[in-house]
Amino acid sequence: MPDTSYVPVLKGKQGEFGALSKVQQSTRSSILPLLEVVPMNVDDESAARESVDRAVKKLTCWAGNDLILDVGLLSTAEDLVGGLGVTHYAVRQSCEKGIGAIPVVRLGDNEQVHHDTRKANEDFGTGAAIRLNSEDMDEDPDDLDESVAALLAELNLGPASADLVLDLGVVQGDLAVRAGARMVADVLGGLSDVDKWRRVIVTSGAFPLDLSSVSPWTFGEFQRYDAALWDRIIGRRRLTRVPLFGDYAIGYPLLAGGPPFAPAPQLRYTVSDRWLVLKGRRNDPRGNDQFYDVCETISGHPEFAGGALGVADSRIADPRQQGPGNGATWREIGTTHHLDFVVQRITSLGEP
Repeated sequence: MPDTSYVPVLKGKQGEFGALSKVQQSTRSSILPLLEVVPMNVDDESAARESVDRAVKKLTCWAGNDLILDVGLLSTAEDLVGGLGVTHYAVRQSCEKGIGAIPVVRLGDNEQVHHDTRKANEDFGTGAAIRLNSEDMDEDPDDLDESVAALLAELNLGPASADLVLDLGVVQGDLAVRAGARMVADVLGGLSDVDKWRRVIVTSGAFPLDLSSVSPWTFGEFQRYDAALWDRIIGRRRLTRVPLFGDYAIGYPLLAGGPPFAPAPQLRYTVSDRWLVLKGRRNDPRGNDQFYDVCETISGHPEFAGGALGVADSRIADPRQQGPGNGATWREIGTTHHLDFVVQRITSLGEP
């Protein structure tokens, strides 16, 4: 696989799975998705095996490629079979489908996750991805360095066989950008042998929780503070290790709760420094057919990338060649465009 240029963090839902199947080949070969397996029932963590089976079935489109697989939203302490838990099960099921799955481990994970990860590396040569959150990174640098080294030793891994994911979570506003950049610089400056890690990745997300602030048929605009954060990080002098860029695409970093509902036809469209959002009305008698008008309005915007960018933009440019779809379709189109667009910018401009 060619060198990774971008790490999108995606929830394991229908729209995101669809996006992975629709991206350009150049995008496919340039990204290392970090996929979070979502519980089939948010209120029932015990259905871990069923949640993994569903996700891996949807991931067959990613066969022949690598990804980072995070089962942290599931119940990871349970022994599924023969002393092995859901972390090993997810890696094994993925690898059997031809997907190079790298398990995620956190500083506070239980011994079952540690055992599963060690065994996964023995069985499949996966290594691991150590995922730190803002609370971890806010610790004393010496304490953090000691904790990370101890975790690697527990996993029987050296840094060359592991990815370090610095996940800042929600980043919204200029103050959060400046604070996040300082935190990442402090972590990179304080960790021993940071240049020896297989990959160092910074992830954050700036898309809002929902579109309640956007009025129907009026463009909403949200700043891509996650991209601004990465630009600020790499602009700092004496950076010990230049990290890979990661974001949460057009999704909110945290898993939203509550019962599902059918959204109004909408499109979340990524441009250079912000997202353009346009939505119809939930009670419009045209129903989902409003999506045709949403696409036609977006494709008429001066910052529309053009149908040649990929499958998603081609559909936006000529939406009536297919049906209007539903909420999962609209998330798939927006996510596919985002992945293609960000890779194009990174490979051509050196920025997301």
